[in-house]
Amino acid sequence: MPGDEEERQQRGISTSDESALAVRDQGANVGAERTGATLSAPGRDKVQRRGVVEVETPTIITATATPRQQFVRRNVTIAGRLTSGGGADMVAVPIVLYNTDDPTNKVRVATTTTDASGHYQFTLTDSVATTHAYTVYARGRSTYNRAQSTEVRVTYAKRPGLVPAFGARTVFNLTWFEFLAIFLVLAGEALLFTGHPVLCVSVQALNIIAVAVIVLALHGERVQLVQALALVSVFRVVDLSFALISTVTIYWLATVYGVMYLPLIMVIVQEKLNRHDLGIDDVRRSVVLVPLGVFIGANLGVVEYAILANKALIPNASVAQLIQLSIVMIFFVALVEEVLFRVLLQTPLIERTGAISGILITSVIFGAMLAGYANGYELLFAFAASIILGAAFYKTRNLVFIVTIQAVNNIVLFGVLPLFTH
Repeated sequence: MPGDEEERQQRGISTSDESALAVRDQGANVGAERTGATLSAPGRDKVQRRGVVEVETPTIITATATPRQQFVRRNVTIAGRLTSGGGADMVAVPIVLYNTDDPTNKVRVATTTTDASGHYQFTLTDSVATTHAYTVYARGRSTYNRAQSTEVRVTYAKRPGLVPAFGARTVFNLTWFEFLAIFLVLAGEALLFTGHPVLCVSVQALNIIAVAVIVLALHGERVQLVQALALVSVFRVVDLSFALISTVTIYWLATVYGVMYLPLIMVIVQEKLNRHDLGIDDVRRSVVLVPLGVFIGANLGVVEYAILANKALIPNASVAQLIQLSIVMIFFVALVEEVLFRVLLQTPLIERTGAISGILITSVIFGAMLAGYANGYELLFAFAASIILGAAFYKTRNLVFIVTIQAVNNIVLFGVLPLFTH
């Protein structure tokens, strides 16, 4: 049972002490057989340890999952109560939840303690359709025994299918309204590329309204993809100033991208995305991948600068100016774009269409969002760079890695090369 060593440490009993106890207990059992006495094992009422008589009280712990079947990204509660047969105080008892999908390799999921009445509660969720087994353990102390619950199984299922007439599938396994949202985004960018920014804003606004109607019609079910596409349209409407204003400063970029934080956070909270979904659950791996991200981003920046030959966004190459540029490019531009395109857009596209199609569709949309440059080579570059970013996120599920790639690309493009080559 998990926690044997922990319990020994709590009781102050070593492995050798336990062995000695076992020998004495065996002798006690033999003596009991000869005299006709009985001992309740395991969980004897009286146990001699190190010359001190301690009373161990049997305990029982219950565990119930509510509900046992749940949709992905929805919460499941595992709760129960620890009770004592002898009336021992069950307040603040350590409770451990283990994943027992593999009985030979139990994985600790979470810990908590009991309240004043012995109750405890865990809240779980999952982002993929699967079934998990869980077991709850209560650690024993000198006055009461350990307890183990029966195994609880929880099934996470994909959200229910749509009404056939409304959710009929088209190419790439997308519904017609998902395909419509993609079409409106691309149509708006095509208008911008051809020099019609006002029409672009109109089409993107139409997409936002259409998605709002779709979300209401579906009662919030299966809307993650269209919500992400609506955010792309919001991003274009907000970001359009970047393509139209001839003089763009890093402070203007911080303002434009900072506005996007609110809708992004709202969607993340609504979809109940966890640290794994966001790609921020493995700090050690993030640290290891940062140097590779710097290398890839620097090379992409050199290629993109060869295409655009743009001016710098900072007046000089001083340390202060480079730090300001880095802050804006990391925490505003790169972070916002990668959360939007890789976490919120690419992930549901991969679920619908598969990894290759999902990454390619995301890359087409990402490339189109640079239509403001009116440069065909830049669109092709952005498409190719997005494939690299999409594949990197799909393989590593690490947000820090892809943010590093794009941020370094932008720092090289808008700061280092323009200042040092002119």
